[in-house]
Amino acid sequence: MGTFIVLEGIDGAGKSTQAKLLKVWFEERGYEVVLTKEPTDTAFGRLIRRLVLTGGKEGIIDGAKISHEAEALLFAADRAEHVDKLIKPSLEAGKIVISDRYFYSSLAYQWARGLDLEWLIDLNRFAVRPDLVVLLDLPVKESMKRLRSRSIKSEFDRIYELQRRVRENYLKLAERFPEIKIVNALEDVDSVHRQIVALVEAILEEK
Repeated sequence: MGTFIVLEGIDGAGKSTQAKLLKVWFEERGYEVVLTKEPTDTAFGRLIRRLVLTGGKEGIIDGAKISHEAEALLFAADRAEHVDKLIKPSLEAGKIVISDRYFYSSLAYQWARGLDLEWLIDLNRFAVRPDLVVLLDLPVKESMKRLRSRSIKSEFDRIYELQRRVRENYLKLAERFPEIKIVNALEDVDSVHRQIVALVEAILEEK
């Protein structure tokens, strides 16, 4: 079996940057790496980005046209395809899978939107558990400062209070799920990368 690593955190924490750096680190050591993300590039993922994350005329969250439960089910459907079509086969082939977000994002964000945590966990029970989840923890003020430079902002990016609740939820989830390890995302990119590599090396030694 391969190794499954997930990067989580509020918007602007540096997940995509660190995922790419980690991919290079593994490849330099001869591993075959699959770099992926959620929402995915599948039909479900494209639908979520178009209808849920982009806002505006096509966005359905801003206008409250669907329930939060329906939103959670959309993300879960996308994740089911992700697990079945990409994550499981890649792990079975002995590859390293690095995902920029996973079901922990659904737990943190949708719990913050008022859904029941236990229901969300049960909804995602099909999801393969990662070997390591790196939680890039960032204060919300810093998150909002970093996000100002982005040309396209989702509803999640725009609402400070939601980000605050999401960060709190991530920290609570870290107490519940032992695979979640917290890294201070305020540090510079290289320092964060070194901390992630140390966590990864510990996991690889255990395996």
